[in-house]
Amino acid sequence: MSEPLRTLLFLVVFVCIVSQVPVTQAAEPDWNYSQPDGEIGGLAVSPKGDLIVAGAGKVLFFARDGTLLAQEPFGSDVRMTADGKYTASIYSSSIYSFENPLPAGSPDQQKAKKLWDYELSEQISAFDMNRDGSLIAGQTPLGNLFVLNTRTRVAGGNTRVSDSVIKISGGAIIGVSAGEIHTYSVSGNLSRTEDITANSAPRFLVIPSGSSVVFSDGQAIRRVNTYNGTERWKQQVSGAVSALSITPGGSLIAAGTEKGNIAGFDKNGNLSWTYSSNPENRQSAGITCSAVSDTGETVAAGTADGKILFLDSRGNLTGSYAAREYIRHIAVSADGSVVAAASDEELYVFSPGLSPSVPVAAPSRTLTGTPVRNTTPLPAQTLTAAPSLQASATATLTELPAASVIRTATQTPFALVTLLVSIVLSVLIIGRKK
Repeated sequence: MSEPLRTLLFLVVFVCIVSQVPVTQAAEPDWNYSQPDGEIGGLAVSPKGDLIVAGAGKVLFFARDGTLLAQEPFGSDVRMTADGKYTASIYSSSIYSFENPLPAGSPDQQKAKKLWDYELSEQISAFDMNRDGSLIAGQTPLGNLFVLNTRTRVAGGNTRVSDSVIKISGGAIIGVSAGEIHTYSVSGNLSRTEDITANSAPRFLVIPSGSSVVFSDGQAIRRVNTYNGTERWKQQVSGAVSALSITPGGSLIAAGTEKGNIAGFDKNGNLSWTYSSNPENRQSAGITCSAVSDTGETVAAGTADGKILFLDSRGNLTGSYAAREYIRHIAVSADGSVVAAASDEELYVFSPGLSPSVPVAAPSRTLTGTPVRNTTPLPAQTLTAAPSLQASATATLTELPAASVIRTATQTPFALVTLLVSIVLSVLIIGRKK
């Protein structure tokens, strides 16, 4: 073999080998925001990433560059509609609705507008909102259900059944307990109960379609039919499930564990990839939260030891950041261009896969204030056995979208074959040179 041909073949083989190694980089936040005297309780990002919202006592609205556009009372957790136009927050026993500011609009358009608030008769411990914002459902500390029609602002409740977790998708309100799955009407009435197999009370629940749900069960995730409780599939993961996220339609389901692993499954329960952020198996380094973009091309996760991780749809680590604080919340824009993560007191915003922009100096702020309502509160509803709604659930709101670590993501058989062939060819070429 001639020298030029051997050199060319060697370069081809070298490129093949290098192409199998995932490219990772240390990520730096585009900007961060400190809140030492408060606690960040939830995050939401608009579909294109031009608006970031945090619930931290007040509802904080940030432009993409880190400009604080507005602070509105009140919010400990937040949800945004799929079109990015509206945000709902909860605080104590109240629900608040805001029209979002337009970051690229006029000075008046860059202000948030409070639309209404609603006070329940009990504390709110968790809530969810459907994509178009027409329904809000949640739980009280005792596990009781409440449902609010956001157009009529009439609330229903259900104290007869207790669920460990409740989610809403479209007009489907689903709750699961250790042995049952419950389907509720938009008025809070229990419309269906089916027995399911579960070894523990589920902590996490996602809804890929109206006919099925996926929930955590200790060290497993299960997908069951909501109409008859039949299990479609079950998959074990390495460690207790500590985070669960899904793309619209369920093409990618990402499950994080307390051991620091993330597993990616397709809608049929097939394991697509795995990733380990904690190969040393250290204590208190598990996955605490996760989020995925609508296409699944961006997967983000936070850990108990302060890492913020960015993966692609194949489970390759594309970047990471060491915050050294317990990461409690993470959110990804629908297009995957922006990731927001938060500890108790610090908010970090990234552009994953892009070169970090110049950091924006975000001032630290102390959030204080006394709850003062700008509108007359509607009558409080007692959570009784599900009163009927006074109107159908149509809405005034428009659509809710929906540091360095060792990667152990599985490679495809094709990738492994290519890698092995490349190594063999390299050995042969070197041997011929000798």
